[in-house]
Amino acid sequence: MSIIAAYSDEPGLPDDGRARAAILLLALGSQGAARILKHLSPDEIRLVRQSAATLPTVGPEHINEVVDEFQSYFKKGAALTGPGKEMVELLESALTRDEYVAIFDPDSRDPALADLVEMNREGDVWEAVAALEPAGFAQKLLAEHPQMVAIILARLQPEMASTMIREFAPAMRNDVMRRILTLKPLPYTVQTILENQIRRNYVTTSGDSEEGGSHAFLAEIVNRLDKESSEEILESLRSSRPKDAEALEKLLFAFDDLPALPLKSRLTLFDAIPADLLVKALRGANPDIVELVLSSLGARARRMAEAELKQEVSIQKAEIEGARRQIAKEALRLAGEGKLSLREQVDE
Repeated sequence: MSIIAAYSDEPGLPDDGRARAAILLLALGSQGAARILKHLSPDEIRLVRQSAATLPTVGPEHINEVVDEFQSYFKKGAALTGPGKEMVELLESALTRDEYVAIFDPDSRDPALADLVEMNREGDVWEAVAALEPAGFAQKLLAEHPQMVAIILARLQPEMASTMIREFAPAMRNDVMRRILTLKPLPYTVQTILENQIRRNYVTTSGDSEEGGSHAFLAEIVNRLDKESSEEILESLRSSRPKDAEALEKLLFAFDDLPALPLKSRLTLFDAIPADLLVKALRGANPDIVELVLSSLGARARRMAEAELKQEVSIQKAEIEGARRQIAKEALRLAGEGKLSLREQVDE
């Protein structure tokens, strides 16, 4: 539900929900409003501006009544003496120039863009893309430029992206992964055109990217690949972008990397893993890893795990791999919180 619909029946406020939404946005200021405006459609933003232009002086009691319903720390005591003018100034500072022109100045924007904006209001194209079959979608992208592929993959969940990346030849895969590291936010006009092309070509009817974030995203993809594929990507990065390769390696961890965990870290990790999940992950595992894990458990927990492992059970390979990914993901989470080290610390 948008903020316009949310404030519809609160007593003591202006009758028009759009007017209350305008008061809230003005109280938030440009930075706070920017985070909300991206969730509104162009029509809703136009309505908010129109409502602000008709508001008289808004007293602090009205501001506080609206804001208290949303977040108490957004309160603003000063009155809004010129809501219409202030809303224009807020929108100009919260939106990019391309976004503002696309919404409010149809005569000065590219006529083709107006059609694209309206077309993209049919729904979130990225939600539609996420519903596509990954391998089939990857095959369709083989003819696209690697930069285009990188932009698309960067907007998907890592699990889907890793499934797709397996469909690419090593040269293309490595090229795309390198490009993900250097992606920058697209201008509004370019983003709109891109999304429309994706909708038209691949979807049928039937934040600022920071370098650290790119490494983390890339790591989530690589962590889901097999050892050979992940090593190919790392080798490619080591030769062309050694610093990125080093940063990426620090974020990589798979079930097979358990032997690299220091003893204290292993104890911390296995204490956080449910016993049934651990047993599932150990089925069919390398005997050395099985012994490593079992030796890290308490005597009683080890006996129970060994007893379960001796039982013949029918279990899908995908379930085993899923359990191993969960353990690796938990290790990365705990490492991110500073509760364990993924590798022995080497003194400089």
